[in-house]
Parts: sequence; structure tokens; C-alpha cells
Amino acid sequence: MCRLVAYLGAPAPVSSLVFRGGHSLYRQSWEPRELLSGSVNADGYGVVWYTGGRALRLADPRPIWHAPDLEATLDSIESGCVVAALRNATPGLDIDRAGVPPLGYGRWSFVLNGYVPVFRERHMRALRASLPDHLYASLAGSSDTETLFLLTVAALEDGASPVEALCATADTVAGRVGEEEAQLAMLLADGASISVVLTSTVERTNSLYMADAPAQTPHGRVLASEPLDDGDGWERIQPHSVVCLSPDGSSEVRPIG
Repeated sequence: MCRLVAYLGAPAPVSSLVFRGGHSLYRQSWEPRELLSGSVNADGYGVVWYTGGRALRLADPRPIWHAPDLEATLDSIESGCVVAALRNATPGLDIDRAGVPPLGYGRWSFVLNGYVPVFRERHMRALRASLPDHLYASLAGSSDTETLFLLTVAALEDGASPVEALCATADTVAGRVGEEEAQLAMLLADGASISVVLTSTVERTNSLYMADAPAQTPHGRVLASEPLDDGDGWERIQPHSVVCLSPDGSSEVRPIG
């Protein structure tokens, strides 16, 4: 599992999304409250921000508390679209930079908060087989996150909308794993919008919350696996939902389907 936070709004210091709040993303690296499995998020961290239409990524497979200069570095950067995540690696997958979310491809950034069960042994070959050659050639690791991201990119390149692409990826995984549990909370951003599909192959899903103008970033909307503070402005997103944050500042939450 992972913990994630994403922001869309007026340019804000990137550090505010990672370090601010009584239950900041940084604190969730050692004290998460709502993990479905595991106890800490110490298998890496990543941040993507957008500037001039370009996605820039910083990622490291070490625990975030091993980066003493990170807060000061991110405090010097402002962006209107930010995605950050902590990794709690699925057992059996390599702990390397290629698997640390958010991942990036072109203008797209992506987080999988979940897993495909027994991925390398049972499902990796089959899921990757459908990738077009240019996306298959871009594979850098062996993670389920990278695979699902590139499946989503393939659907986008075929003309799907972000939500359609995420739902297509979820359907592909569900058809592959059958009755096994796969957690498939997936987030996709392009610098102007953010889309999330919060689903799984079972009834329960990972947690997700949304807040409009929270204390950390009062000029935009934030999505987070767990509230970043104990304020009452956080709305819990119901399982098996779609969330869309749009460039005009509007948001939509609806059931999948």
C-alpha cells in the first residue's frame, strides 16, 4: 500500500503538501492510521510537480526521513498541481526508484495505492503482454504500479478520457485476477486536472479524503489517503467511486459505472 496526497489550485509551495499539518504525509511515513496492510511507509517517497506544462519528478527508494534537505528544497518550489506519495512495497517486489510513486510518462503522473496479488509470479507477464512496443520498451522495473500506469497510458493514447483509461485498467486487472483481492485506488494527473478511481476487486477499498481549501493549501483542493490534520473539512470518499478535479476549480465525485 501507499499513502498519497494531490493538489490542484493556485500555485502553492510543494512542501505544504508533504510536511504541513498535524498528520502530514511526512508523519504518515511512520504513523499511518488507515493502512489496509503493513504498518509503515518506508519503501520510498516521490513528488511530482508541474511547471511550464512540464512534469518534474523527485523520487528515492529510501524512507522519507532519510532526506533532511527535502523540506527546504520543496519549500523553494511552487506549483498549481502536485502529487506526492509514500511507498509501502508489496512483498516480492523490488524496492527501487522505478517502483516509487508517483511515476511519470510525458505530461502524465500516476499513483497506485494498492496492489495486484502475487504480481510477478502470476500476473506480470500477462498484463504487460498487451502493451504496445514503445510503452513496453519504457519499462524500467518490475512493479505492479508501473505496469498499471502504462496500461492506462495505452488507453489514453487510444483516445480514452482519464477516467475511462483508469476504469479500463481496473477492469483488465479484475478480469485477470478473478476472485483474488486486488486493491486498485489509482490517481492520474496531467498538470491541469486530477482523476481518481477508488476501487478494488472486493467490497473494501483503500481510504481517500478530499478537502476544499484546507489549512495547508487554502487556495485549492486536496486529495489524501488520510486527512492531513484533525479539521472538519475532510470529506471521506466512498468506496468504488470516481473523483475528478478540473482546471476551473470544480470537483465531481460519483459512483463508478
